[in-house]
Amino acid sequence: MGGGSYEVTEARRAVIVIMDGVGDRPIKELGWRTPLQVARKPNLDLIADLGITGLYDPIAPGVRPGTDTGHLAIFGYDPIKYYPGRGPLEAVGTGLELRPGDVALRANLATVKEVGNELVVIDRRAGRIRGKDAEELVKYLASSIREVDGVEVLIAHGTEHRVSIVLRGEGISPKITDTDPGTAKEGRPVAEAKPLDSSDEARRTASIVNRIVRMSYELLKNHPVNRERIRRGLLPANIVITRGAGSVPKDLRPFKEYHGVSAYLVCEEDTVLGIGKILGIEGEVPPGATGNLDTNIESILKSALKALDKGYEVVFIHVKGPDIAGHDRNWWGKVEIIEKIDWLVGELLKSIDLSSDLIALVADHSTPCYARDHTGDPVPIAIAGLGVRRDEVRYYDEVSCARGALGRIRGVDFLNTILDLMGRRKKWGA
Repeated sequence: MGGGSYEVTEARRAVIVIMDGVGDRPIKELGWRTPLQVARKPNLDLIADLGITGLYDPIAPGVRPGTDTGHLAIFGYDPIKYYPGRGPLEAVGTGLELRPGDVALRANLATVKEVGNELVVIDRRAGRIRGKDAEELVKYLASSIREVDGVEVLIAHGTEHRVSIVLRGEGISPKITDTDPGTAKEGRPVAEAKPLDSSDEARRTASIVNRIVRMSYELLKNHPVNRERIRRGLLPANIVITRGAGSVPKDLRPFKEYHGVSAYLVCEEDTVLGIGKILGIEGEVPPGATGNLDTNIESILKSALKALDKGYEVVFIHVKGPDIAGHDRNWWGKVEIIEKIDWLVGELLKSIDLSSDLIALVADHSTPCYARDHTGDPVPIAIAGLGVRRDEVRYYDEVSCARGALGRIRGVDFLNTILDLMGRRKKWGA
């Protein structure tokens, strides 16, 4: 029979690795296995082996999450209650200031050609344009389109082909449709923005956005950067196409106040960084983090280790590559980036102590290569470290983790589980 004094010991910090879009479906070319089942990933498997596993629905079974709503859930905010729209999240990530009442939109630099009276989309990402070409084109647009119909227009460059647009003024609304025809829908015309309700504000905003899209084409189609790209055999980025209009959220409590822990976010794209900023999570996109398969994984690791050294209690590490490979139907690319993430996790394991810390694996959604888009398939999760009940699962993949002791959880339950292991959840009741 025990006696005397005792000490309650719970995990002091957590590292959460977010593999964007890593979940997949069986692929014939991989022997009807998923990229996670094919990849050589001893460190990811080690976490599954040492810890507890399960499946995770960021929103609900069969509901297809966006990167934005998927990350809101991982950060512990109910997407159904708090989702502001993708546009504001990405705009904040690019450094644009947002005010209550502003309407923000995501946009892509894209390639179109004139067919009759229509602008047909050839490539929604203009050959995944990046670097100085993209920066110069967006800078030109920002200086050329400052006001439309009495509404101020702010434009900023994001990662690679991505652009943010903010509308500021009276009588505007985020209740409009996209001009981007959508993923894997090249060959269709640029869509017309239309109001989603009968308000004058929505009708006016749709008209403004349509004018901005057309103006972008007239400004970019003969720009010197695009003439040089054509000469080099590259696709011109001759238009911006928009999606994800939303307004600035007003009632989100900062992460540290809401959850009671400090957090840092190392991520690869402005959308995720924007979510973090809106939630009050400090963060960065490390140098060389492209958000693609050629990302500098060592730079991501370096930033994560610095955050741990600074004493943050939760460090989120986001790697975008699996999602890109899924959208591109590139299963071997997905295998390759999973193996790079495995190296990253192996290095993290050298720097944390599982007798006092936690490490967790998660994804914001599945992006199966055959679907080329996000799906409602659950993603595998694994948590290892102090206080974790070890189950009988030994491999980290979609099928193995389905047998895990966590079962199938959803929404904010993932972060709640982490924070409970850290002793940061309050008792419900007496």
